[in-house]
Amino acid sequence: MQSQNEEKESASWRDFPGEECDTLFYQGNTSSQTQAVNYTGGRPTIATTGERMWGIGCRGLPPLDVIHRLHLNPEISDVNLNPFDHWTSVFYPVTTIGSLARWTANQYSGCRIERPQMVQVESVRYHAPILSEISIGQETDMNSHRLKYNNWLNREDKTDGLILWGVSRGTAATFCAFAREKYAEVRLVVLEGAIDSVPEVLKRRATRLFGSHLSGPATGIVNSGLTFFTKYRPDGPSPLKSIPEFPEGVPVVFITSRLDKEVPCANTENIAQHLADKNRNEVYLLRLEHCSHIGYMYDDRDDHDRYESFIHAIYKKYGLKHNPELADKGEASVEQSLVVPVQPENRQVFA
Repeated sequence: MQSQNEEKESASWRDFPGEECDTLFYQGNTSSQTQAVNYTGGRPTIATTGERMWGIGCRGLPPLDVIHRLHLNPEISDVNLNPFDHWTSVFYPVTTIGSLARWTANQYSGCRIERPQMVQVESVRYHAPILSEISIGQETDMNSHRLKYNNWLNREDKTDGLILWGVSRGTAATFCAFAREKYAEVRLVVLEGAIDSVPEVLKRRATRLFGSHLSGPATGIVNSGLTFFTKYRPDGPSPLKSIPEFPEGVPVVFITSRLDKEVPCANTENIAQHLADKNRNEVYLLRLEHCSHIGYMYDDRDDHDRYESFIHAIYKKYGLKHNPELADKGEASVEQSLVVPVQPENRQVFA
């Protein structure tokens, strides 16, 4: 049963103008569905396990209030929500270290979780990654994305329209899955810390860490490790390769930070520009100034507020439910962020 505060928060969104849409959220690498509470303004949502979860914010900042109707089910294939199903599990480093890292990350980011009265075996309090199911936007991720979409289709209370929202690895999963599946109901795509391709991201990381002379060998070693332990393949699908098949007419928002070292700003700029160059989608690129890869929501107050008002201004532009006050603040950013296609003779060739 909702508290008076929860009812008031939900009512505020119900009173906003625009079309109501569900948002299909896909998280970043090593994260679970708990990552979504950083975007729901502190409103509780029910996890796939039946647990009630919400965000209280971090570093003195509240969660971004940019997702109202959140769709999460089912959890993706590389997340094990019952990592200690046998006493021997504690001896597996991937299980123990992964679970501790995710429990710590949930605590630090202000994710709060309330267990249901009926005891559940699985829990979103912590999880362990299933290495054999990780593909970083490729087959297992695209299949998990499609399963989420199918689950949404079967919801009795689903809206007519759908927003796709991806974070980091989730941007590759979202981009490639939408390019392949072409969901008809999608009104908007939002991609935070967007990957153009894993080899390109690894190349920029390696150059930053080891210099240009050693970046090639370092990238090769990491690619080999990923290929051995996971289902990722360097020659597999990527957002760059998926551009020709990406559905036309759907606006796409890219959000990056100049201080992002995990998925550098240049990689997000690259995929945004190549999609804009296709000249079949309106493409926007918001560059934040002071945020790390995991801290787009909480690293800087000005960036937090710009992010929030920008998204509501995008919602307003496309007739989606939005906070009018925030949308007015973000209108200038929206116009400035529109990515203009470059002339054909100046376009780079990509594989």
